[in-house]
Amino acid sequence: MKFVLLVCLGGAVGSGLRYGTDRALLHWLPEPSRAFPWATLAVNLAGCLAAGLLYGWLSREGVRYADDLKLLLITGLCGGLTTFSTFALQSLQVSPGKAIANVALSVAGGLALAWLGLWLTRA
Repeated sequence: MKFVLLVCLGGAVGSGLRYGTDRALLHWLPEPSRAFPWATLAVNLAGCLAAGLLYGWLSREGVRYADDLKLLLITGLCGGLTTFSTFALQSLQVSPGKAIANVALSVAGGLALAWLGLWLTRA
């Protein structure tokens, strides 16, 4: 149960940060710039950097509570901020062939299924 709570706590903070980033950028950006998903891009890139930094730091020998912190900060916080960070990190942890397959299937499949979902709700 402790592990679930760590993930949930980190996820709540990450989701709040994602929402706050979106609101802040919509407030600060001029109207024409709002057509591009700047907030999503920002949190995806920040989440990838954070996941890489955290994984590298927490994988060092001697870091206290490393497994708990990985759940809280990488799975929870970065996952709540963006699932793209998990996708990027996991793609780097497999062979190049598997990474390419994961990227291609995730992007093409994600776009196709999002389109299908939209199409089904309009039918």
